[in-house]
Amino acid sequence: MNVNDDRDEREPEGALRKEDPGEGRGAGEEAAAAKGSDTREGAPADDGAAEQDEGDGAAEGEAPAPPPPLGPSMWDILRDSFFTFDRRTLGFTRILLGFFLIGDLFRRSWAWSDMFADIGVLPNHVNLWRPQGSGNFSLLNAFSTPGELWVLWVVIFATYVCLLIGWKTKIMQVLSLVFVTSMNGRVLLIENGGYVVHNLLLLWTCFLPLGDRFSVDALLASMKRSRERTAADLNDRSTLDDPLKPDAHVTVLGPVLLIQISAIYFFNVVHKTGPAWKNGTAVHYVLYVDRMVTPIIADIRAYAPNFLILFMTRTVIAFEAALPVCLLSPLGRVWARRLALVMMNLLHVGFGTTFVLGPFAWALCVMSTLLFGREDWEVAARTMRRAHRARVVLFDPRSPGAVLACRVLKRLDRFGLLTFEESTSAAHGLSVRRPDGALVTGAGALADIVAAIPLGPAVAWALRLPLVRDAATAAMAAAHRRSLGRALGARLPERSEVAPPPAPLRLWGRTALGALREAGIVVMFIGAVNQAAVELWVIKNRWKVPHPEQTRVLAQKLRFLQGWFMFSPNPVMDDGTIVVDAVTVDGRHINPFTGQPPNFDLLNAKSFAYSQIWCDYFARIKLPANTAYRDAMKEYMYRYPERTGRPEDAIVSGEVYWVKDWNPKWGRTESYGEEREKLFSFYNPKAQAQAEPPQNPAAN
Repeated sequence: MNVNDDRDEREPEGALRKEDPGEGRGAGEEAAAAKGSDTREGAPADDGAAEQDEGDGAAEGEAPAPPPPLGPSMWDILRDSFFTFDRRTLGFTRILLGFFLIGDLFRRSWAWSDMFADIGVLPNHVNLWRPQGSGNFSLLNAFSTPGELWVLWVVIFATYVCLLIGWKTKIMQVLSLVFVTSMNGRVLLIENGGYVVHNLLLLWTCFLPLGDRFSVDALLASMKRSRERTAADLNDRSTLDDPLKPDAHVTVLGPVLLIQISAIYFFNVVHKTGPAWKNGTAVHYVLYVDRMVTPIIADIRAYAPNFLILFMTRTVIAFEAALPVCLLSPLGRVWARRLALVMMNLLHVGFGTTFVLGPFAWALCVMSTLLFGREDWEVAARTMRRAHRARVVLFDPRSPGAVLACRVLKRLDRFGLLTFEESTSAAHGLSVRRPDGALVTGAGALADIVAAIPLGPAVAWALRLPLVRDAATAAMAAAHRRSLGRALGARLPERSEVAPPPAPLRLWGRTALGALREAGIVVMFIGAVNQAAVELWVIKNRWKVPHPEQTRVLAQKLRFLQGWFMFSPNPVMDDGTIVVDAVTVDGRHINPFTGQPPNFDLLNAKSFAYSQIWCDYFARIKLPANTAYRDAMKEYMYRYPERTGRPEDAIVSGEVYWVKDWNPKWGRTESYGEEREKLFSFYNPKAQAQAEPPQNPAAN
């Protein structure tokens, strides 16, 4: 069902239709209409006589009345409840996914070369010779220098933009999956649960047709399927969407995705068995992890009353426990999904603004939008559609640019508020007639048209600003005067036509690809279930589940993991970070990671203001299991003067410490128990040579 299905049954004034009102009715419908007309003209209204007449008609050979329609079958209920996505939902999710991916790419940009280049903390040769994971794949291993990596950054950015607008959508979905998993799998020292959710979001949405609605692909396909020439063609909305792609998209991914999201919350809450979660004080300890909290939270956390902390802790547990029930319940499905969507976004917007957790919170917010259903779109259409914004668009049928603009507007007008009318005197090729009969031209007409499109009022106001209004009117006049549409290749269609349906062979190919897609979903789900069984504490501590190589590769090659135990069994109750005390050639003490003198005072710290990338790198590099990567860390520190451009910053020697303290006890705001653990020392034999400028032989 399209958004414009909810418009008033009465067409806007001036609308024209191709079909005759009686066209397409079968003989049975016409006979029924004639019979109804006869009854109105003189048939008796007595019930008994009507029943007698009905019996006589049946005896004379007339067809009996059809049986009453049956209710929905069990499969219909299951299909609509668990196996169906609305294609409008998929298009909306694609747009949010595009914004999310672009934002995540910029988040990584500040440490792009530091993490992925050979001048960074983990060069390619170290990563290849000392793999961090069990054979995980990363495309970024093929790019070494900062220049190569920045070219790749531009390619990734272009891919995300194409996904956002929905151009070559399926190709961009696959490329985005490869890029995301490659970035997340390149440096496992910074991987966390958010990176895993990020990978899974791209994996499961890759099986969905995200480009069938609200996309450039859908727009181009619709314009290719139907070529309009006249106002009557433009006012006919019957060919707006592909009849082979109805709003309801049925796929086995429906229950798979519901199980995946439910598993994230179910196992997270099951693993929270520590006393801090049981007595409600867990949030207090998490708020004082300075390496993770944002600076704003660090400034206000001391003012949070105890009852608010207890409320937030129990709310987190309640939401995580209730979400699987709401997602999987067949009862009250519509409101249960709406409640789940609200809880997910409240939970993760709170997480995302309080902590630096990488993509975790925002990836799940994007995933939550897949819960929108047909009923939600109907509510949105009734809420957003405003009949007073209806307009009659007057266009010059001789102008290729004006006709092309109307063809595009027809497809953007999902509320059916625009009616098209031919007028050879339309100013600038396009003008607007308002319901009161007033004629609007130039930027005012363009603003009225944009305001009738969904979400258009959010930008239409800008076209009415004085300078913008004058510039837009001048641009429209120049484009019409110089036949810009014709110059850009726009041509008037020779005739109105609708493309024939696809050939049987093409339809068979679509069916075969659909079957392969469903099989791929089932295969990846099997790998996910097996990975969960060998990774989750509550399962692996009770049963020994085999992990065959085939399912291990499915889950681990691109890091589609299933370990859901964030802040479990207790929240983080200590805090710590890496502090480097390095000595430069001119005798200064400096921390090459901050550019400031080393600061060992954690007790008075209020957020280290680290990004998630450096927060997790420091927390992982201190572990004994990662000592093999400390030489690369030393080389990164030796290159400090290359990053500052100051030879006097060359580092001669230094010591690396893990400094930690304990978060404040319940009811207190002061940390305690600061400790300093020396991890290793280093000495740079090349420092003196780096600091001395090369001598000119001619000077001697």
